[in-house]
Amino acid sequence: MKNANEIVIGKPVKISHVLIGAAAIVILSLFVTGFGYLPWWVFLIVLILGIFITLPTCFNSYWRINKEEVKTTSYSNNDAIKLMQLLGLHKKDEQVIKLANIENTEIIYKKNIRISPVDFNPDYLNLYLKTKDGNSCTLPLRNIDYQKLDTIIQFLKENQIELIDKQGIVQLLRENKNLFTHFHNKKWTAV
Repeated sequence: MKNANEIVIGKPVKISHVLIGAAAIVILSLFVTGFGYLPWWVFLIVLILGIFITLPTCFNSYWRINKEEVKTTSYSNNDAIKLMQLLGLHKKDEQVIKLANIENTEIIYKKNIRISPVDFNPDYLNLYLKTKDGNSCTLPLRNIDYQKLDTIIQFLKENQIELIDKQGIVQLLRENKNLFTHFHNKKWTAV
């Protein structure tokens, strides 16, 4: 949170992370192919596979909010398209919603039903936006702290936007309570 007038949820792509990832892939590819012991085309295949498998996992969709608008940047779930979006060969989906166009918002915590005891995927904490023209948008809050959420709430209040919080999530975060523990009631094991 570099700017107090803007909150970013998620992490925008940093070229340094991409370059470090690419360098690691090249070194690993050289290691796997014996630093030139195997033919160059084997190195090339390992390198291309490494890039297609690794680089798309280095970045995800994110969104930002300030006093005037919400801007979402979404990447494809398809790793090949996501890699092309990183390289600028395919357009990433960017959406701008003016806060003046938002009718109301709702914050919802949804439990992730775990079928396996080794499912460590997090539960879902989302902010749902409903615009005055009938559209809706889901913004993941992920593992947000109360200070960021409070700033988002202030941006919404300044624009007279109603925040619906039927589950009392804002109060729980204000009290520094663990949402997972609260909503699972110690029944977090597999179904």
